[in-house]
Amino acid sequence: MSQTLYRKYRPGSFAELIGQNHIKTTLQNEIMSGQLAHAYLFSGPRGTGKTTVARLLAKAINCKNRKDSEAEPCGECLSCQEIKDGKSLDVIEIDAASHTGVDNVRENIIENARFTPYRDKNKVFIIDEVHMLSTSAFNALLKTLEEPPAHAVFVLATTELYKLPETIVSRCQRFDFKKVDLKILAEYLEKISSQEKIVLHQDVAIQIARLSGGFVRDSLSLLGQILSLGKKEIKSEDAEAILPRMDDEMVANLVEILARKDARGGVEIINQLVEIGVDLENFTLQTIDYLRNLALAKLKVENFLGVLNEKQIYAAAENISMQRILEMTNKFMAVLPVLRQAEMTQLPLEMLVIELAGFESNNEVVLMPNKKEVSRENFLKKKKTEDEGVNKICDEELKYEEIKEEDEVTEQTDFGPVSVSLDEIKKRWGELITGSREFNHSIGVALKTARAVRLDGNSLEIAFEHDFYLERFKDIKMKHLLSQALKKVFGCDLMIKCSKLTEAQKVEITKQREARQAEDDEKLNSVLAGFGGKVIN
Repeated sequence: MSQTLYRKYRPGSFAELIGQNHIKTTLQNEIMSGQLAHAYLFSGPRGTGKTTVARLLAKAINCKNRKDSEAEPCGECLSCQEIKDGKSLDVIEIDAASHTGVDNVRENIIENARFTPYRDKNKVFIIDEVHMLSTSAFNALLKTLEEPPAHAVFVLATTELYKLPETIVSRCQRFDFKKVDLKILAEYLEKISSQEKIVLHQDVAIQIARLSGGFVRDSLSLLGQILSLGKKEIKSEDAEAILPRMDDEMVANLVEILARKDARGGVEIINQLVEIGVDLENFTLQTIDYLRNLALAKLKVENFLGVLNEKQIYAAAENISMQRILEMTNKFMAVLPVLRQAEMTQLPLEMLVIELAGFESNNEVVLMPNKKEVSRENFLKKKKTEDEGVNKICDEELKYEEIKEEDEVTEQTDFGPVSVSLDEIKKRWGELITGSREFNHSIGVALKTARAVRLDGNSLEIAFEHDFYLERFKDIKMKHLLSQALKKVFGCDLMIKCSKLTEAQKVEITKQREARQAEDDEKLNSVLAGFGGKVIN
């Protein structure tokens, strides 16, 4: 069986280690000076080289051929070979995730540490995922760390440093591992491909580095998938079969369009993405990352772009304000959970684009308090004539918003008696979802994650799970369409009040869903029992 790339190309010396130069330099100096700590703590995210460095340290301090003036292990002596193959009796690797109890610590570490090394100079204990140990196991390990045998060296590795007791952390020499710079990682991937006698185009290496987020093991796993295509030259079009699309140009175009408030252009881009089969959730994440880079460029933060086009980012940042960047970032982050549940995948993004563009049409209808329909343009002209002191259109827009609020109040006082109960509304909620699509498809999508929570006279309170839809239904036109749908289904006029679902209401809804699921399962089991059938997954 062939080895995976991250095992095949695991660094065998400090020179082969990429990134982590701050750790590498310190350890090499300690090895050459002979001033080793008795316990090391390696913390950091997955796939950044914690276990690899622990093994390199073990090889270096036990290598038979290493000179005192050098830090690199020879890699050829018996000790180096056994450590590389995981067969050394003097290097004990323990997975704390599967050996969490105090008995395992006593047997595998404490008792073992008392004996002198079998052949090497030092006995090295590498404890991976050490944060998984139980409290009693930590207490048992603590005494050994306080008074370790002269021949024992402990290396604790963890991805969740905060879970370790301070008493353990304080007795170790701590090193924090970081994600590898994307440029360095991309060059490393090209080098590995070259060793595999495959030409990897630079743009593909960059894409892999970005998708892996700076984690070496993740990047090598992705590279292994691409190399499995069996081609001698890997271009971007070849990599698309494995990797998610990185639509940097379309992301930049969309942000530029939204910056100049072009709603039509934004919607056209969203529809182009759908036509070519782009994953809209992944595209949204790319947009958020691009907006982050714009914000950092505005702040003149250095060395944050990795492999991105710095000139393009800085040029784009000049044409957009920080306030606009923050607004767009918050909106795109808020639409992510909605996007995952939408029946029409592009609809939430289309609505968001229109909202961010501040779309206004001269033919848009304004509902005045007297129930007459006039265009926004005529309304503004009329108000401007009445008040000669008003010179700025933004002041008129403010008055328009105030009229909208008055209009909402006026509309809500004209309802007659209500002939429906809250229980009936809840019971027929699915009917409302279906019927509302006649007026606006997005209403039905929003109502799927909303609930009627209170009916006070003719005032119906609807609580939404997502902020995105809550904001949408604060608009008077959306409320008006929803009122029409309610009237069609329940035969009466209702005033709409919008709110956010509380945590208690979310819990109650979850219980109701689980109860319905259990009821459906029971019915299904009853049918299966009657006919002697079974469910085929």
